[in-house]
Amino acid sequence: MKVGFSVSTLNNAFFVGLKSGVEKGAKAQGFDLVQTNANGDAQQQVNDAINLLSQGVTALVLNPIDSKAIIPAVEKANAMGIPVFTLDRGSDGGKVTSFVASDNVALGATGAKWIADQLTKRYGSAKGNVVDLIGLVGTTAATDREKGFSDAIAKYPDIKVVARQEGAFDQEKSLNAMTNILQKYPQIDAVFGANDDNTVGAEKAIDNSGRYKPLGDKDHIMVIGADGTAQALSAIRAGKQDATISQNPIEMAAKALSFIADYSAKKSVPANYAWPTLLIDKSNIDSDETKKYGLWSEQVSQ
Repeated sequence: MKVGFSVSTLNNAFFVGLKSGVEKGAKAQGFDLVQTNANGDAQQQVNDAINLLSQGVTALVLNPIDSKAIIPAVEKANAMGIPVFTLDRGSDGGKVTSFVASDNVALGATGAKWIADQLTKRYGSAKGNVVDLIGLVGTTAATDREKGFSDAIAKYPDIKVVARQEGAFDQEKSLNAMTNILQKYPQIDAVFGANDDNTVGAEKAIDNSGRYKPLGDKDHIMVIGADGTAQALSAIRAGKQDATISQNPIEMAAKALSFIADYSAKKSVPANYAWPTLLIDKSNIDSDETKKYGLWSEQVSQ
């Protein structure tokens, strides 16, 4: 059985982890795997996917850059009777057999609740100034995390989101966005980064501005991200980042490949499968629970 896989980019450790997981899953299931990397170009990804379909794949796995732009590729596969599986990010159209991803709305809400809890510890109630660094606009992951975060943080009337800017899941863009925000706002208590590249960029900006204060200091800017990348884990150990909501792209992707095997064996597969996340901070980074969940970023090299 030949499976085609189109990854959005390999510029980010998380997607290197996804690729590794797809390879692991394909090997476990005995699939032949044909892979393409769209390098962040949505139109290139559509072309890549259609090319994979022309190579006679029996299933197509997509990690879409843009949930709308990918629709023609999904519809082409539908017309050819080839099942489509989406991984980490979804498609806004066409028929997808199974979508495997973390519950990104819940992930965003977890970030908001964590910030509210930390501000309550600091001030005695949930109040303070917060920055929201949004992910790559156009991806389901960014849209869903933003919805989860915004809806949850709105439940705390004394928490003010002073700035919402696109960090685009990109360290450089997040560094630039956070640099401007720091210049504009003298009082910032916490930052929610939609992924750990957003938070790493924010942390560099905080450092560069001279506003870094260690954990426990009343002026420490709390930072929480998502994914559990190696840079984030290092930053947590160093006290530069407070927490990350980890996913495990290796095991998540391997699970998607197991659904292809089930589908080809005429077994039922879930239309949506929510991969569990784990909040990691300094208190549990080396715990048995975290080891069991998997520090996936220590298994991949970029």
